Amino acid sequence: MGARKLKNWLLRPLNTKKDIDIRQNKVSLFYKEQVKLSDLRTLLGGILDIERLSARLAMDKAHGKDLIAIKLSLLNIMEVEGLLKSFSHNELKVLTPEELLITGELYELLEKSIREEPSILFTEGRLIREGYNSELDKLRDLKSNSRSILDNYLQKEKEETGINNLKIKYNKIIGYFFDISKGQLSLVPEHYIRRQSLVNSERFTTDTLINLETEINNSTEKIIELEKELFFTIREQVKESLDLLLDLCSHISDIDCLQSYAYCATIRGYTKPEISENGVIHIREGRHPVVEAHLPAGEFVPNGINFNNRDKPFALITGPNMAGKSTYLRQIALIVLMAQSGSFIPAASGSEIGLVDKIFCRVGASDNLARGESTFLVEMNETANILRTATDRSLIIMDEVGRGTSTNDGLSIAWGVSEYLMDDIGAKTLFATHYHELCHMNHEKMFNLSMDVKENKGDILFLKRIKEGPSNNSYGIHVAGLAGLPHSIITRSRSVLAYLESRMNDQEMEIPERVEENSSFLFNDSEIIVDEIRSIDISNMTPLEALNKLDNWKKILHL
Repeated sequence: MGARKLKNWLLRPLNTKKDIDIRQNKVSLFYKEQVKLSDLRTLLGGILDIERLSARLAMDKAHGKDLIAIKLSLLNIMEVEGLLKSFSHNELKVLTPEELLITGELYELLEKSIREEPSILFTEGRLIREGYNSELDKLRDLKSNSRSILDNYLQKEKEETGINNLKIKYNKIIGYFFDISKGQLSLVPEHYIRRQSLVNSERFTTDTLINLETEINNSTEKIIELEKELFFTIREQVKESLDLLLDLCSHISDIDCLQSYAYCATIRGYTKPEISENGVIHIREGRHPVVEAHLPAGEFVPNGINFNNRDKPFALITGPNMAGKSTYLRQIALIVLMAQSGSFIPAASGSEIGLVDKIFCRVGASDNLARGESTFLVEMNETANILRTATDRSLIIMDEVGRGTSTNDGLSIAWGVSEYLMDDIGAKTLFATHYHELCHMNHEKMFNLSMDVKENKGDILFLKRIKEGPSNNSYGIHVAGLAGLPHSIITRSRSVLAYLESRMNDQEMEIPERVEENSSFLFNDSEIIVDEIRSIDISNMTPLEALNKLDNWKKILHL
């Protein structure tokens, strides 16, 4: 229930400061009382998915174990209610006395009626507790103690008839019968019914013995039918409280999401942001919540931002591949989304989140070939949708707009889109690009950011840190070298790059001829294989995948 509610909160974030503040204050309540938060999480772990159980109940598909699951969940819900009332400065919603009373009555009904380990089939019995129904208890006693019942009846008949060696026997043909020797026939009462004559004895029965036999033989079937009837009646009684169960679902799922926010803030070091309506987004040392969770503690490099609608709402972000531009864009959008869903955020304290009405994202490359749409056309469709739909209160992140066509076309489109966002829409925008020419727009609403890089003797280190000002290099050729492209390609690429840059600077320079080199890769084969071995997750490999890897390495090393 909580997982579905959390998804709903993230897909439909709040858009008023009042509602967000109320939710944040509830999260703070759990965050400040960690011992009680731990107890609450334990109790919530014992509450099953009442929402789906209620659906089964509504469709008359609930079996015995479903009702037991509801019973145990109701018990934990009542304990949760007691714990919620113990929180100081309580702003949490709790059940009304009437709701608690009905919840308790429902629990008592299930506690006294349904077995702890009931069958999920209605043809086996084993559904109803002993003591719940007197008729059912009588049938069970008859089935379980049939021998003693017959013995009691036999003793009674011995006393009444005076036949000391009277016996009750059974066979498959005539059922239960009295076996009386020839010497005792004179003592046989008139109401005895002769069934069979043998050489040394006679066999008799009575109406009482016939009735006992019938009851014993039919007891199992009667037990199953009566248990089924009682179970359906109990299920209908529980079904009458369906509205209450659904209210409990909503209430408990809210509590689950709030405590989850508090627990996540505790283990991840999230802080409570200030929510404002002034359009300012000031994030101090923000972190990407997902990327950070997959890295060792302390390895993620935090980055912040400070911009608003009125002054400079457009951030142009440049820098090399692999330096962290896309991560930075996404983390800003995710932090805003988390804040407006009422969660604490992965950032330093003192962060301020101005409300946005929409978050738009144009990141990544995809196509829709089935509809005849290329990657670039899909990109332009998404861009057009943003430009038609965004308002000055929106947050937009765009990555590499215009890269799917020729350089001049793409640069022109990116330039036009940037100016439209600044002049016509005015939304807070993070615009990442490799078109360094855009840095020369000199628009009053634009400011430049770039990913910091440390360069030393031809080697570069991506610091994953945002800095003010534009980047002076994309380092694309260097990244290609890190990926393992042959050294001859890297050398040739640098020559061509020098030629193209000279053309752009109106310098006369002939493009050098391509030179064949013996060296094939920046890194030798064994180094590449060692790195690959280090990155392999052996525990998730099948034996066949491992053999294929080994065969591939042998081929690379020419073994």
